[in-house]
Amino acid sequence: MARILVIDDSRDTLEMLRVILHERGHHDVTLSTNGKEGLEKAVSEHPDLAIIDVMMPEMTGYEVVGRIRANARIADLPIIILTARGQPVDKIAAMEAGADLHMSKPVDVETLLEQVNVLLGANKKQEGAALFPILSLRGGVGTTTLAVNLALLMQQIKPTVLVDLSPNSGHCAAHLGLKVRTHWGQFKSGTTVAELLQEHTSGLKLLPAPLVPVQDEGLSHQESKALLDKLRRTTQFIVVDMPPTLTQTAQLFLEEAQRIVLVSGDDLPSIQTTRQTAQLLKPYQDRLLLVLNTITPGPHPPAEMLQRALNMPIEVRLAHEAQQIKAIHTGNPLVLGIPTSALTANLQQLTRKLIA
Repeated sequence: MARILVIDDSRDTLEMLRVILHERGHHDVTLSTNGKEGLEKAVSEHPDLAIIDVMMPEMTGYEVVGRIRANARIADLPIIILTARGQPVDKIAAMEAGADLHMSKPVDVETLLEQVNVLLGANKKQEGAALFPILSLRGGVGTTTLAVNLALLMQQIKPTVLVDLSPNSGHCAAHLGLKVRTHWGQFKSGTTVAELLQEHTSGLKLLPAPLVPVQDEGLSHQESKALLDKLRRTTQFIVVDMPPTLTQTAQLFLEEAQRIVLVSGDDLPSIQTTRQTAQLLKPYQDRLLLVLNTITPGPHPPAEMLQRALNMPIEVRLAHEAQQIKAIHTGNPLVLGIPTSALTANLQQLTRKLIA
């Protein structure tokens, strides 16, 4: 039995759906007669699925869907748009708003129950693949190195996919010593996820970035969501080397993440950028882990002073490793080449924190 929220300004429709979903489908049903109240219930009650009408006073169904998708706590809520308008343009509008499915009234009872169960089942499958974006909006602080090595450590625990989400010719493949044959941009043209993934000798699978920088964000919101959904069905862990810009695809990955790793250096420009980034990521602060990467040798400011400057705790401080540059140039990541190094130990500590 699932908890289903139904939002519709027609009391007759609400009663009909209550009977279908509760008496026929054996689900626990919450009803709401307007978008504002329905949105509040979605946030406070965390239902397993929502069925939303489009034409409502004060707030349309599309607006409700948009606000749900913008709220990190309920952004992954499966949504069915149910409306009397059944033209192709209405289906497109529902998908662009962020709905998972568009259905026309009058609804067929068996079809509705079948689609509800499909969406509930898909949502359970998604929960099995934990998503870990690695992010910094300042370049040069080691996000790619961190993402590659974390993914390799996670692969030692469970099947893992590393996604290079850069739109500007990413470098995960080079770190792993792989030659790019495919990239995520090809998903747009119908290439399957299985065909896009390239396998490292460790068993880690990589979804590379395009070699040629894309001119726009590359994938639409719906294409990005479809890609992520399919990735989640192929693996147990997903590590994402995030771009240094918050594209709509990047925002979707943040919204759906289990934990988010925010990477910072300990120099003043890095500290400033990290503080600003943390403000942008405030909706996700309960899932945010700050990692301080020591990218240069020599003395460094104490952690206590940096924590005060950043106004957030440092989960792990990564040691400087002189062999890191060699590891990158040879395509042999540090956790494989020097598994006993201090940096590898730090990365193992971070891995445990992420999957705990």
